[in-house]
Amino acid sequence: MVGINRKSFEQNLTKASDGLNVLAAGWLMAIAVLILYDVLVREAGIPAGLFKEPFYGTNEIVSNSVVAILFLQLPLSILNRSSLRTTIFYSQAGQKGRGYIDATSYILGAVMFLLIAWGSWDNMIEGWLIGEVEGSGIITIPVYPIRTLLFSVSGIVAVVCLLLAYDAVAHPEEAVEDTTAVG
Repeated sequence: MVGINRKSFEQNLTKASDGLNVLAAGWLMAIAVLILYDVLVREAGIPAGLFKEPFYGTNEIVSNSVVAILFLQLPLSILNRSSLRTTIFYSQAGQKGRGYIDATSYILGAVMFLLIAWGSWDNMIEGWLIGEVEGSGIITIPVYPIRTLLFSVSGIVAVVCLLLAYDAVAHPEEAVEDTTAVG
């Protein structure tokens, strides 16, 4: 069995998470420009210029993009431990206890995202087989790439959670102080 270099694996996972976050930021900027253009042309009455008319399909593009952008940002957010949590019990626990609380949280997160991946598999495959689209009339937006993204990123997030669960138990002394805690 081939051994996995844990440090290299973690670095590659961080780089991939950074890349997904950059993709999400670019996607979000493109959506912002699209919304601005659509509002200016449709509502403010500003002439469309080169395009001569509003951009049709803005609603469909934005509605599919919101979930995709959120999922693209999840791996880095979890790796950076940027999730909001309450510290009612956490602050009372010792170092090992906090490690077990963190590990339990990460394992539950991994299970949840594995269930999301498992639950989205059939819809993703069906979407590819039938060429699933959203919208009607002038424009239709393919949905199957978004379904694939949700499936794939759910798997990545599950791996991130499992890595952090291991770290929480194996190295509780290296836990990062949580600045997002409330309570």
